[in-house]
Amino acid sequence: MSRRRIFAIGGLILSLLAGVALWQLVLREGDGRAAHDRAVAALDKGDARTARVELLNAIRADPRSPTLRLLQARALLALEDGAGAQAELERALKLGAPLGRTRAAMAEALILEGDAEGALKQARSADVDPEEAAHAQRMVARAAIMLGDLATARAALEKVQAMAPGDPETWIETARYQLFFGDQAGALVAADRAVAAAPGNVPALTLRAERTREQYGLAASLPWFERALAIDPDAVPTLVEYAATLADMGRAQAMLSVTRRILGLQPGHPRALFMQAVMAARAGQDDLARALLARTDGRLDGEPATLLLRGVLHLQSGNAVLAADSLSALVARQPDNDRARTLLGRAQYAAGDMDAASATLRPLVVRADADPYVLTLAARAQEALGHGDMARDMLARAAWPVRPSAAPFAHDEDARLLANGPPAQAGTAADNIPYIRALMNGGRGAEALDRARALARANAGAPAAQIILGDALMMAGKAADAARRYEAAANIRFSEEVALRLASAWRIAGDNGRASRALGLFLAQNPANLPARRLAASLFMDAGDWRAARRTLEVVRAKLGDNDAMLMADLARATVESGDKGRGLAYARHAWRLMPGNPMTADIYGWALVQAGKGGQRAVDVLEQAQAMAPGHPAIQMHLGQAYAAMGRRGEAKAAFANAAAVPGFAGRQQALDASAAL
Repeated sequence: MSRRRIFAIGGLILSLLAGVALWQLVLREGDGRAAHDRAVAALDKGDARTARVELLNAIRADPRSPTLRLLQARALLALEDGAGAQAELERALKLGAPLGRTRAAMAEALILEGDAEGALKQARSADVDPEEAAHAQRMVARAAIMLGDLATARAALEKVQAMAPGDPETWIETARYQLFFGDQAGALVAADRAVAAAPGNVPALTLRAERTREQYGLAASLPWFERALAIDPDAVPTLVEYAATLADMGRAQAMLSVTRRILGLQPGHPRALFMQAVMAARAGQDDLARALLARTDGRLDGEPATLLLRGVLHLQSGNAVLAADSLSALVARQPDNDRARTLLGRAQYAAGDMDAASATLRPLVVRADADPYVLTLAARAQEALGHGDMARDMLARAAWPVRPSAAPFAHDEDARLLANGPPAQAGTAADNIPYIRALMNGGRGAEALDRARALARANAGAPAAQIILGDALMMAGKAADAARRYEAAANIRFSEEVALRLASAWRIAGDNGRASRALGLFLAQNPANLPARRLAASLFMDAGDWRAARRTLEVVRAKLGDNDAMLMADLARATVESGDKGRGLAYARHAWRLMPGNPMTADIYGWALVQAGKGGQRAVDVLEQAQAMAPGHPAIQMHLGQAYAAMGRRGEAKAAFANAAAVPGFAGRQQALDASAAL
């Protein structure tokens, strides 16, 4: 046989083989087997969105396959579509799928739909397929957590840890349990085990990102989110948390880009729309914010953030009654939320319900560190009710220049808690923390401290237990010890609540260096946090770093606007001290006009007049007003002495300087003595 003929026969055989392969491929595509294989591969990679599309094609080719329906249910569960997964499972059963194969998946679907009891019934059924046993136990744990049955959840997790210790889902579920229990440290350990079990598992990486965000801060979590999204760029749950993190960092445009991607993947996604609504509200685009919020179709209406946003939007549109309705629901759920309570009091006052406004604001008013705005608002409500003496007392407190350190939040139920006696178990946070706060509010500091120490010993991994111990130590005057407890909490969860307490405690303890470092670390991770920036500005002023204080306060002003009198007063002082006396005077004049009855705004205005070379009778009048409202304040006496000296009133100036120098602990004592000697 010639070589040419051999090549021809070989080519014919190859052509036939290619044709057979092509025919087999066509057959596989036609009966859905290829789509099935691609779907399984996508599910194994964690790409549920691709799997869902492939399974739609496979089901179109073989609509009576129960296996395809079960796989589609699995994909929909990964996409958090509980109703869709339940429908597919019901179709699989009608097509002959064994009931035991559907139990665990049906339990997960019901959990996504909020039916914890139904889920528990499915997951605990006796006919659960052995291959689905670990999945079923995880659903028992999740449903039990939803129902508050921690003992059942714990038992289920112990079973699943023995069944499937190498499954990342085991440790993701364990972390959920630890978080519900308040054990942040335990949740971190579980998250690490989930990632170790499957380094490419997107839900495990997302969990680690969330725990990093709580432990170290917003910026530290971004690489974890980005690592997860590099594996699956279409993972909507990860994208949602990533967008929320960007929003909290103040990176609005980046957040907007991510939410647009989410909406492209899942049109109408409520959390993406909500984040866009918040961004619009912050930009002053209230109509757009309302429109975006309406597009959520009520799916987030019961959530605290939604209630707050609706309340703010109603207030800004002048609808105080609707604002009060929304904010009342929020305060009922979060009675310790100072901002929500203040806004509710404002809404009730605007609606003319003075009794309700007074009752709402009362827990804030009774605090030693009550905010001047709250005191003024409450005073106006008391005036409207005809309680003039009470109103005058509140206004006098609002005008007092020195605010005590933060006090525990006073609850109406404190008396009931104390009357019922201590909780039976000293190590349970849920009932002990309110009881300890009630002891503190009731002036029983020693008992509160003993109880808090016992709670912290029993819950070393729970930040809330360390925080309450720190608060009790602060009340006992042990600021340095309190700071160390706050540091223990910060090592587990570095939140605003912890960071502000930690910096304040070190400041009170006289260690401004540690206070500044703590705030610096927090702001590096949370650059958009305004309370931390205001405290940082105070530390800069304490240290005489006026330029840094001014830069920090200008950032806060850019976010809050010009209507916070105390902010403008601080900014005026920092601006004058940094050398810009003309602008500082403008800020001081504005602060005084916002709150002319406050000695601090009067003091800064009079002092700024003197510093700008515009002293004279106007400066003296304003500073004498401040001195009359706060006669024992040495800084006001010092500034008044400077105003007298600028007018050549030496005797009055010497008397004012002497009064300032006589106040124990006054940091400017030597300056006052020197000024007096120079006259």
